Amino acid sequence: MDPNLLNFLISLSSGLAANLSTESIKAAYQRVFSARPDLERRITHPTSGPDIQAALSEVAGVLEALAGTGTISINGGIISALRSATFNHQDGSVHIGNAKISAPVLNTGGTGSGTTVIGGNTELRSAGTSIQIGHGASIVITGNAGIKQT
Repeated sequence: MDPNLLNFLISLSSGLAANLSTESIKAAYQRVFSARPDLERRITHPTSGPDIQAALSEVAGVLEALAGTGTISINGGIISALRSATFNHQDGSVHIGNAKISAPVLNTGGTGSGTTVIGGNTELRSAGTSIQIGHGASIVITGNAGIKQT
């Protein structure tokens, strides 16, 4: 991936996902660009202004946060994805609290032996569902379990 493009996208994303690590954001963009190499080409060598805007919109439309063996913590804030968002604990952990997360398709939980904890004052909203976790409540997801909202 072009290093200048990567630095730009990390800077852009850090404002949207302030509590995700730079490495998590970098890995997410690398997965998107490996699946859609045309997007990287359209951003690094745009044919027009509308083309680069459309490509950036597509890139911003997908959020995938994978914990690996580490921890992803989201405490406060608003995260929106235009097409889909995935928070996968894998063999690590994901902690979400005091947040509003929305996407047309929202996957929370994971694969592997990890754990996802969704704490109070959190709303998970998809195109057709909404889960609201009140103050003092939580949802704990372990192992290969997950919640898919569409």
